[in-house]
Amino acid sequence: MPPLPLRSPRVLQSLLTLSAFRAFHHRNFRLLLAGTVLVGLVGPLHFVTQIFWVQDVYEDQQIIYTGVLMGARGVATLLFSLIGGAFADRFERRLVLLSCESTTLVLNVFVALFMLLMPFGDATFFGVVALTFLASATQAIDHPARQASIPAVVGMEDLGNAISLNSAAQQLMIPITIPVAAVLNSQFGPGALYAGSLLVWLGIIPLIAMLDYESRGGAGRQVLRAVSDGLRYTRRHVVIFAAVALVFVMHGVGMPGVGNLGVIWATEVLDAGEKGFALMALGWGGGAVVGSLYFAQRPDVAGRGWTLVLAAICFAVSAILFAYSRSLWFTAITNVGLGVSLSASTVSASVIVQEKVVEGMRGRVMALFPLTNGVAMLLTFPISAFAQQLGLPIVVSALGWTTLGLSAVIILALPQIRGVRPGSNNSTAPG
Repeated sequence: MPPLPLRSPRVLQSLLTLSAFRAFHHRNFRLLLAGTVLVGLVGPLHFVTQIFWVQDVYEDQQIIYTGVLMGARGVATLLFSLIGGAFADRFERRLVLLSCESTTLVLNVFVALFMLLMPFGDATFFGVVALTFLASATQAIDHPARQASIPAVVGMEDLGNAISLNSAAQQLMIPITIPVAAVLNSQFGPGALYAGSLLVWLGIIPLIAMLDYESRGGAGRQVLRAVSDGLRYTRRHVVIFAAVALVFVMHGVGMPGVGNLGVIWATEVLDAGEKGFALMALGWGGGAVVGSLYFAQRPDVAGRGWTLVLAAICFAVSAILFAYSRSLWFTAITNVGLGVSLSASTVSASVIVQEKVVEGMRGRVMALFPLTNGVAMLLTFPISAFAQQLGLPIVVSALGWTTLGLSAVIILALPQIRGVRPGSNNSTAPG
């Protein structure tokens, strides 16, 4: 799709002259990115606000209840990500996005009401868990359609730049949202803050409605067969499989300790409170933004296999340092490393996979990335149970070392990933 004529404000026209922002030439990308920013703004806010609510209302069970919430998110993502990929390859992807975000808004209205009114007393928690499960399911369907739309919006020439900008926009929300959530929570309380965040959908839904691209894959009507075809396709292609596997290890094994239980780590292990967690999040988000913007300028680096390999190793090492740190400032520094490496791995794996995958399988393969987030959230529940008994520091350090070991196994067992170059004809046939 050729770039649309520019009728943008002077500031936007100045950005378009920079190579790091060349994907902004495409009108539909600007609209899609703006919607992604808003979704990325409200996602971590809901995540953190629910944890604050659990800490306020269920103080004695805060660790295990946080694990239950994350487990609900994880199960929903696991169950619906692959189905969402099949939907993204069967239906018009714009309509998938519009349906998902409209449904998410309705579900979150009820979540806010439950948090504010506590209609079932202490049992209200389980109502919030059920609604969170459904909202996470709609987002699991939304994500592959959103990611699979990018090549149709910008074309393959600007794909690496668009993926990097998309990642930067999402990561930028972390250092903005979490400190703001920590401050506003102390002022208004988690229920009111959650309810106020729903105004964001007044921007999300119109932005999706304004999109006018066409993007549809080749999946048939049989959803389970389409899902199975996508899994077999991924397994047969070594480079795609290796990229997904590395991201799977980082998110599924490393993230539950250093990410999903970060609020508990800041308040219970470091005794730093909500503001301490905000500083940790600032380090993580700042590192992620810097990494994403670098790859937006250098998409050729993002598309290299060695970038993904080094990012996986750096993430594991940073997770290990995080686990042994008892200093708030040193923990914030390790979070910078976590943010940079996670951003690098996300962008690099996405660029590599998007360049290798065929259009008819794009949605189903891209659905494997939110699936890794689902594993991370699901594993948070048993991990939190172990942490309740053994102590959070022991569990988090074990997860860091396991992440390093599994990443090394993948890198050594699937050496094809190390040879990937942007635009190269690397074989993705079975090894």
